Formats: sequence, structure tokens, C-alpha cells
Amino acid sequence: MISSMTRQAIHHMGFLKGRSVREITIAAQEHFPDEGVSERSVRRILKEVSCVDGEVDVSRAAVLPGRPSVVEPFRDRIVAVLEESPLLKSAEVFRRARTWGYSGAKTALYEFVKSVRRPVIASEPLVPFEGLPGEFAQFDFGERSVIFAEGRRKKVIFFVGRLKFSRHLHVVIVPNQTAEVLVRAVVSCLNAWKCVPLVWVFDNPKTVRISGKGESIRLHPYLHGLAGETNSAVTLCTPHQPQQKGSVERGVGWVKNSFLSQRSFVDEADLEAQLAQWLIEVNTLRPHGITKEIPVKRLEREQSVLMERLVPWTSSEYALRIPAQVLPTGMVHIAGTSYSVDPRKVGAPAMVLLHEKSVVIQIGGTQCIHKRIDHFPVPQRLDEHRRDILAVIHGERKKNTYKRQCLWELGDTAQRFLEILIHRLRPPTAWAGPVNRLFALLEEHGAEPLLEAMLESLRKDTITVSSVVSALHPQNQEVKQ
Repeated sequence: MISSMTRQAIHHMGFLKGRSVREITIAAQEHFPDEGVSERSVRRILKEVSCVDGEVDVSRAAVLPGRPSVVEPFRDRIVAVLEESPLLKSAEVFRRARTWGYSGAKTALYEFVKSVRRPVIASEPLVPFEGLPGEFAQFDFGERSVIFAEGRRKKVIFFVGRLKFSRHLHVVIVPNQTAEVLVRAVVSCLNAWKCVPLVWVFDNPKTVRISGKGESIRLHPYLHGLAGETNSAVTLCTPHQPQQKGSVERGVGWVKNSFLSQRSFVDEADLEAQLAQWLIEVNTLRPHGITKEIPVKRLEREQSVLMERLVPWTSSEYALRIPAQVLPTGMVHIAGTSYSVDPRKVGAPAMVLLHEKSVVIQIGGTQCIHKRIDHFPVPQRLDEHRRDILAVIHGERKKNTYKRQCLWELGDTAQRFLEILIHRLRPPTAWAGPVNRLFALLEEHGAEPLLEAMLESLRKDTITVSSVVSALHPQNQEVKQ
């Protein structure tokens, strides 16, 4: 692209010195060898409105070649709209112009709006504010749509953490923007930095602040708990003032425009791999445009200040602490799923430690550990809790009903088996005997072998207890029901 200084020199040589196009081209190529000046570009520049020695060549402006602008018939209406609403976006002006009959391109209208829009004068200047080593970390979400190699489009959501002093950047690809995801992403950033900054800066989403506008600030319990455990302060930006965390805002834009929109990805795994490599480049190889230093070098200063402030867990190990109560069913309900506890603790308060892959339920001095399965309709029972409930409930009918429920909770295979079994019984109310035998097999062999035996019986369409026993003991085909 030819600079304005070169253009000015071409106008000067053409209008004041009367040189030919060929002479101007040769002279411009000698004085500005990096500009790529050609005779064609010289001719084009000489046709532009010139400004030599501070005066505009109005006569040339009046005879510029080309057809009239398609926006010109709508000039007065566009100017009037912008006079009334100076901050109206160009996209909205374009939408309104369509209703007026404008049929031209969006680019032409945008350029016209830019030329006639009055600049907005800020009421007061921005005040720069630099953080000290180890003082501030800024966090925010971002998202961008990408197209993978097979043509599949996906909205990629990412979480950005940036240290204000060193400008060290960390990015985590996340599934959503929930409160738990936010907290675990913060821990991931702290792990990447190997230190815990004193102050964390956020916007005001519901995953950060649960109090309403005008009320005293109350943080989301998940974030409040993490900040308390790391002895960190959380500060929130004034609503609609993103410049208060401009460092991370620029980081979000950087991820969108310099990484996601510039590269192609085979799939999600390839995106993650390229992101890891890109973070190495921006943090360890390139000096930052403002600090003029490589971020990882300045990070060392932050780590030296915060050497005693280390995060003791990974993002998956960190436990969200959620108070709960044992339900009358001997269950604790958390994240859409019911988990069993000691049935003798019905009504007792409990503390749930929600890890990424497991659920730890503490009641008094005891605890039980479940594999985490969110929003699952079937209760999750531990073997010992299944036996404990039988020990505390009374009545044959109640015990039989409970055993049948335990079998049903094993999942689709067990439910299909029970459905066919009971429909084939005569009378169908005589299910207690088969259910007791199946429950005994569950206690003896465990859930997985029993389900495999039930599945084999379903395949053979021999829906009896004997067929399940045969499948569990193939070496003994003489076992009778």
C-alpha cells in the first residue's frame, strides 16, 4: 500500500513540476523503493483529490471519473438519522436504508456512514492503570464459530485469564459458561501461572455475581469459596465499562482474531493441540507490544513475589463445597442426580465435595465416594448402602418392593428383563419370588455380571431366573429355577 507521504510527493511532482507519468514513476521508485510504485498507480494517484501546500485542488475533485455513488440519493436521510442518534450502529443504518429502497452494497453504505458520522467526544479521558507484579489477574469468556476440515461448524467457547503485569495469557476451551466451568477454568489458569494473584477482576454475569443491580455485591458461592480458599480478593468491573479490564478484553479479541479466525482445524483435538502451541509462542517467544518484554520473563517476577501463594489442586481435583441434606430416601441430590448414603443418616446435614469426576459426601466424621454422573434419572447406590437399607426397613412387602427397585435402578437391560418377566408371570403379582432370587444374584455376583446374564437371556428370549443363573454359571447347566 502506498503511503500518504508518497502520494503527496507524486502530486507535487505532477502538478507543480509538470513531470510526465513516466518521469514521476522513475523518481518515485528511486526515492521510495519499498512502496512498489508503478505507472498505473501514479496515474490513479494523480486523479485523486490532491492537497499540495495546504490547498485542495477543487477543480480536479469536481471531475473525478467513475459513476455516482449509490448512497448519494439517501445522503440527507442518513445524515438526519445520525444527527438524531449519533451512536447508532452502521448495521442498523444499513437495515433502515434497505426499507428506504437502498439496493447497493453494505460496504459502500458503511464507508459513507463513517465519513459523515460526527466523532463522539469522550466526557473525560481514560486513566491508565498499571498493576504491580502479582497484583491483578483478569478473566473473561469468549466464543467464536469455527469450521472443521469436514465442513462441520461449531461454536467454540473459551475462557481467558491474563495477568495484568506480565500480560501472560492462558486460554481454556470449555463446554459452556456455567459457574462450575468458570471456577475450574480459573484454577486451570492458576496452575498455568504457578501462583495465585492477589486480586481477580471479572465482569458481572450471574456466574460471578448473584446479587441484583443496586444491591450489595454477593458473589456466586462457587467463586466465593475458591477465592476464600486461596485468600484472594474478587473485584467486579462497573457495568458497561469493559475498559476496566482492557488487558483481558484485548486477549479475548486476540484469541478470536489472531488464532481461531486465522487457522484451520481438523477437529477439536487438533484445535486443542494448536492452541497449546500458540500459547507457547505468544507467552515465550514474542515481546508484548506494550511492555516490550516477553511475558514469561515478567511472569518470573510475579512468581517470585507470590512464591508462597501456590494453588494446591488441579482443576479436576478442586472440590466445590455444596451443603445438602439427606433425603427420606437415604439419598443426597446434587447436580441432577441422587446418590446413596448411610440410610441411618436420614435428615442429617451433609457437605458435598463436588470434584470433576467424583462426588464425595461427608456426614459428620464419615464419608462416601461416588462416581459423578450429572442429571441421571436413576439413583446411584453403593453396594454397602443397598444392604444397609435392607437392615433398617421392616415388613416383607416393603423389603420385596425395595429389592425390585434396586434391580430396576440397574438400567435399561434390567428394566426390559423385569418388564417381560412380570408380563409372563401367572399371576403377574407373583413377582416377589423371582425378584428375591435375582436380588440374591446381584448381591453374590455384582451388577455388571448380572446385567450381562440378563442381556444374554433377552437375546435368547428365555426370560427366566433359570436362564440368568445358567448365564452366570455356564459350567452348570442343570441348575433349576
